[in-house]
Amino acid sequence: MSDIADSRWMPPSPHREAILAALQRGRAHLEERGHGLSPLLVYEDGGAMELSLMCLVDGKLVAVADAALPETSTKHVDVCGTIDELKRLWEEQPELADAAPEQLEALLDHAMAMLRRIEQRMDEYRAFAAAIGRCAAAMAELQHPDHTPAPGVRDELTATIKSGGAAVTEHLQEMFDRAEAIRKIAGDSEQVLYRCRDLAIEIGTLYDAIRGARAWQSP
Repeated sequence: MSDIADSRWMPPSPHREAILAALQRGRAHLEERGHGLSPLLVYEDGGAMELSLMCLVDGKLVAVADAALPETSTKHVDVCGTIDELKRLWEEQPELADAAPEQLEALLDHAMAMLRRIEQRMDEYRAFAAAIGRCAAAMAELQHPDHTPAPGVRDELTATIKSGGAAVTEHLQEMFDRAEAIRKIAGDSEQVLYRCRDLAIEIGTLYDAIRGARAWQSP
């Protein structure tokens, strides 16, 4: 987080602290865009703002530019804030429809861009759920070896051992066979455990991918 705080694109206080708080809560994440370009701060609610344009206004983060915002940046973090501003402008400055219709149209475009981003994220979650379902189904279908014979085999081996060395010698092959039966149960079980482990790792990889750069915390 210190690297982000020291970024040349980060606005000064108090805007910086508001941005860092959004990142720390996992409400937003940064998307790098290459050398010489301001990173995008992308909100889970669909908004995307160029980091260098962000300011805290009336307790809310908005993008502010001297001229029109670049196409990569929405003004608000979500559709709700965008619609609130549109309603305010329609009510308080209806003349904008004549003087600067592009200002109103830009806000509508922002709302639609956010909806597209939200829809894309929903598609990602659906694909994530399907992949997790396949992993869970594969784990449920694994045939787990029956361990119930093992204690009885152990008791038989113990009884022979307690009978002394002559009994061990006399029943050596039987003892080998019983010991191998325990080994087989363990070996078959280990193969199932390895497959469970691999599926769990795959689920973890899927989680890492869907989370991306977001600082998620338990709800």
